[in-house]
Amino acid sequence: MKCGVGLVLVVLASLGWAQAPQRCSSMRVRRNAASLSSQEWGAIADVLRRMNNDGWMSRFGASHDRLFYRVHGNTCFFPFHRRYVLEFENIARGYDPNFVVPYWDATQSFRNPAADPLLSATALGTNGESTDRCLTNGIQGNTQVTYPNNHCLRRAFNNGNSINAWYAPEIISSYMQSDTSLSKFREDIEYSLHGAVHLGLGGEMNTGYAAQDFSFMVHHANLDRLWWDWQNNHNSFLMYDGTGSNGPASLRDSIPEDSAVPFNGASVESVMVLGYGNVCYTYDSSAGAPQNYPSAGGGNSGSQNNGPVVSGS
Repeated sequence: MKCGVGLVLVVLASLGWAQAPQRCSSMRVRRNAASLSSQEWGAIADVLRRMNNDGWMSRFGASHDRLFYRVHGNTCFFPFHRRYVLEFENIARGYDPNFVVPYWDATQSFRNPAADPLLSATALGTNGESTDRCLTNGIQGNTQVTYPNNHCLRRAFNNGNSINAWYAPEIISSYMQSDTSLSKFREDIEYSLHGAVHLGLGGEMNTGYAAQDFSFMVHHANLDRLWWDWQNNHNSFLMYDGTGSNGPASLRDSIPEDSAVPFNGASVESVMVLGYGNVCYTYDSSAGAPQNYPSAGGGNSGSQNNGPVVSGS
């Protein structure tokens, strides 16, 4: 007896051979934050103000805080934060369709982070002031947030008025070259540049609810960029090894989510490859989408730079 096409598809799906995500018809580009004009920073400030008025900044802070121990210290660190920043970006685009989260390459100012032009009154803001360490300038100057209580958004550099040195680009490059498993790359990045920026800025960024500070988003966009570059460099788009948020890592795992910022049951695999499914963005310094969706073995059967049509918004 011949097997109907519908039944075949059901059987294949049950075995984990579901149809690959569709390629994005266009992709927005996340730019280096250092290239943004004062007008562009002003547009970001306006979106953040309106999002905060509607409670979104505190929702993102609360959800990250509640999920903290499930999405740090294991390989889910990268997929979770990719989906998390993407959700923030999608919500922000509801306020301004041109909004795209930029990335902050913190290695460029590793010797003297406090002197980074992004940590100025015209961009992310400087150090906090007075005993409550309130951030009084920058795109979130004097912002009041509500989680876990009502307070002014805080910033407290970890060396008084300066910040202890971060990690040189050569160190990050060595991880990019030598780490051949995602679990090892995650460990090296999470416990170096990732932690150094959070601790260096202090205040809000040194808490589980760090996402209330927009510095969180531009910092994690950069870590996501590094992961995407690592995926391309090692031709390992679907590598997800080691321990996930609930045991041995599996691409079928659901990304941990919180009711304040739901992901609607999104799987780890749904965010592994930029340019496919709902992950329709790339970086101005990185490859576009692979020509074909990678195989489960981690390889890519097409050119990495032959991405879809790219748009800036």
